[in-house]
Amino acid sequence: MIAPARYIVSFTKKTKLTVITIALVIMFTTSSAVIVYSFEKSNEDLVNRFISQYYIITSTDNIMNSKVPLNLVNGTYVSLIYVSINGTQTYLVGVKDYAGILGSAYSCKYDEISLGKYFQGKIKGYATVKYNNTVLNLTVRRFMSFKFFPSYWAVGNYSLISTLKNSDFANFVIVSKYIQIPGYITRSMISLTSFYKQTANEIGFDMFLLNIISIVVIYMFINTLLTMEIKQNMRKIGIIRAIGSTRKNISGLYMLRALYVGFVGMLIGFSMGIVMAYFLATVIPLAGYLTYFNIYVPSYVFYMNILLAVVGSFFASIRPVRNALKVSILGAIRSVIR
Repeated sequence: MIAPARYIVSFTKKTKLTVITIALVIMFTTSSAVIVYSFEKSNEDLVNRFISQYYIITSTDNIMNSKVPLNLVNGTYVSLIYVSINGTQTYLVGVKDYAGILGSAYSCKYDEISLGKYFQGKIKGYATVKYNNTVLNLTVRRFMSFKFFPSYWAVGNYSLISTLKNSDFANFVIVSKYIQIPGYITRSMISLTSFYKQTANEIGFDMFLLNIISIVVIYMFINTLLTMEIKQNMRKIGIIRAIGSTRKNISGLYMLRALYVGFVGMLIGFSMGIVMAYFLATVIPLAGYLTYFNIYVPSYVFYMNILLAVVGSFFASIRPVRNALKVSILGAIRSVIR
């Protein structure tokens, strides 16, 4: 006879392997989510700390729809397009630095691209840039920490970007003092933080794919674990059904088992992911990738991990539970008599 509570929380070698695998997947998902979110928050903090003395001039409140002529004022003109760089959705920036605010580091040749530190280690040699129906292979000039832009953006040649979007207008111009020009909007660069948040949400599609992979891994391992355990316990299942246990009891037993294993793996993985994120926060500045980088752990990461564990575990238990309910009571009794 199966002791329900003892069985639900028991840890065999197969259970430990399943928990460890789930923990490793959740660790990777958690640390990735925390790092991406922390990049965004750190960039926002940099804006608030260091560049409040700068202003941007646009023609509309929507930066992507803004059109500023290059002869409007003496400043640094920035043109943006939304692209895919080696599969990552982000922004490619072109800079005409008439005012010398950003410096020569932001200049690129027509066939070059400079990438933010987010891409370091992920792209080597050439970067594949997709914009609408155009695909470009650009030489990676350097990886750099941007002064005004998030580290998951990239910088290209201004003329190239103008050609791609078929416009000679910049999206906005950066100036070092407040200038009010009729027909245009002047505001502090701090106002860009909301736009940075938007780009972080767009990159969040990559995190969505990681979450899907996590659910698949949880499903596969828990499904395999329960299937094997049910095969080993067929006679016991038949016996407890023979002495009066209902189908709901059997279903609940194995579903709770699946949820318990998934939840334990999630808790361990989440804890390991936070530790890894803080470790990376220490290593990244030392490696020269960023001069300022703090870890922020949003509550939604924990809730998302709970959802991953519950969804993956629940669906993983459905097929094994159906197999458990098909166990023959008569066959189990005959095996005991023999």
